[in-house]
Amino acid sequence: MNDDLMRLSDLVPAYVRCYKVSTQEAAYALHELIEELYVEYGVNQWLPNSVNNFFWVGKSGSAKRSPRSYVFYFQLLSKYFYDFFDSPAEIDKSLVNCYCEDDQQSKNIPASIVYFSKAALGKWALDAGIEVPSFLLNGIAGDENECSDERKGFQTKELNSISLIINGLISLIKEVDKAHAEQPLDDAARRRATSIKHRASKLRSSRKSFDLGLAVLSLADAADIDMPKTQKTLRKYMGDDFSYGENES
Repeated sequence: MNDDLMRLSDLVPAYVRCYKVSTQEAAYALHELIEELYVEYGVNQWLPNSVNNFFWVGKSGSAKRSPRSYVFYFQLLSKYFYDFFDSPAEIDKSLVNCYCEDDQQSKNIPASIVYFSKAALGKWALDAGIEVPSFLLNGIAGDENECSDERKGFQTKELNSISLIINGLISLIKEVDKAHAEQPLDDAARRRATSIKHRASKLRSSRKSFDLGLAVLSLADAADIDMPKTQKTLRKYMGDDFSYGENES
């Protein structure tokens, strides 16, 4: 089997290796990829059978197309990945459903005998404006380097966000302390100090709908402190407990 060909059963493990994520996360991402392809080609361009131009049934250990006629459907390919992250444990996740025209019935067949071209699948997705996993766009020799570069870039971005949050919170503590401890000399400074103290007081709330992340960003705005611009970013790095303040007992 040449370097460009890949088995359907190898897609999830390849995604896991490339992006260092869990099997469930990898399957979810690939499920979303197939869903996006379905919307573009199956719905928008009315080409529901186009998926058969890219996936075919071979044999165990051989990518040579089977003489029997099999038909794949976007929805069933999508379900193959869906079952990895949202299905009972007893479901066999090594099988994919398709239609055998020779037998005139649907069949569950091993995903390990379903093949596709990485380059062809990658280009198909790119043509639809869909983000493509890097290992589908490179030869095997380049996969690990490409994935490693992406991981390094991702890790750098993560560390920058964490650093921004930590430094921002430290600066907020200093500004709140300064607003309480110092006596501003002019009106602008007094208004700034009053705004900081007012917004800092909002960090403690008994309202059930209170959003602590929004309150922190509001305080940062009053103190002119550089912080991540969205609540989503704060929640990502500071946990679910950061989403809401103290609830009423």
